[in-house]
Amino acid sequence: MAPILRVEDLVKVYPVRGTGQELRAVAGVSFSLGRGETLGIVGESGCGKSTTGRLLVRLEEPTEGRIELDGEDITRIRGRALREVHRRVQLVFQDPFAALNPRLTVAQTLDEVLRVYDLAGDKAGRRRRVQELLGMVGLRSGFADRYPHQMSGGQCQRVGIARALAVEPQVVVLDEPVSALDVSVQSEVMNLLTRLREELGLSYVFISHDLGMVRHISDRIVVMYLGRVVELGPWRAVSDDPLHPYTRALQEAVPVADPGIEAAREIEPLRGEVPDPADPPAGCVFHPRCPLVEDVCTTVDPELAELLPEHQAACHVAARRLQHPSAVGT
Repeated sequence: MAPILRVEDLVKVYPVRGTGQELRAVAGVSFSLGRGETLGIVGESGCGKSTTGRLLVRLEEPTEGRIELDGEDITRIRGRALREVHRRVQLVFQDPFAALNPRLTVAQTLDEVLRVYDLAGDKAGRRRRVQELLGMVGLRSGFADRYPHQMSGGQCQRVGIARALAVEPQVVVLDEPVSALDVSVQSEVMNLLTRLREELGLSYVFISHDLGMVRHISDRIVVMYLGRVVELGPWRAVSDDPLHPYTRALQEAVPVADPGIEAAREIEPLRGEVPDPADPPAGCVFHPRCPLVEDVCTTVDPELAELLPEHQAACHVAARRLQHPSAVGT
């Protein structure tokens, strides 16, 4: 079956004012999203994952590349056709309070979306649909009359999810949807998202800096670093047996549930900081921080290649290790 979403060589470049330089926030990203699948995108702050999410929902214009939705090229469309894309691909934002208009009640927020897209019929029909949406996200009917400041972060995020679902989308891009919430609420929202995906047949792009959170919900995982995809594969392979040293560092940073084991672990943090995307390193962009760096890494940019079945990575060392195991370290 063809994927619901396909991205090929996606690029987003921003000019750096007053310098003549360009910042490549997204630098040739490619992946696909299956129907009913959750694709996780993970990486540190500044890796380009949120920019990728905004490009997918066409809140930003791609500089290069191609985005296909259900086989249709949506990369450059505008006007009424773009509005239809916004109905089919929705975004749930990181900050649940900032994402809601503080002057509107929950009912007014959801009713506005239904009116704009001419959904649910007349006023009475829209009122019924508002109640349906609240029930879908686990909120009582009384929340319809509340303003954002009268709700918790988790409740506001549920409203944000309801707003996204109001237009009956095919794809939902979730940009750090639980990172601003209390730990006690995060699992509740994650379980809600899982249930909604199963009940409504949704496809998710789940963006987070937390590999532990991403692997909890994802079928496949994309690892991004400095605007590039450095690893892509099934969630278990990427999280439990990563090929790229950057992914391995993210995996080692995920806390262990057992307090005794966690206290005894010796974790070597990543050295250095993420380089300036306006002035990326030559060769592999991760090489200044990589514990396995070799001479070739400093001069040749590795291609993203399938090193194991359905498991891709952009790493000279990993490729050589899998092709010639006895040669590594000699």
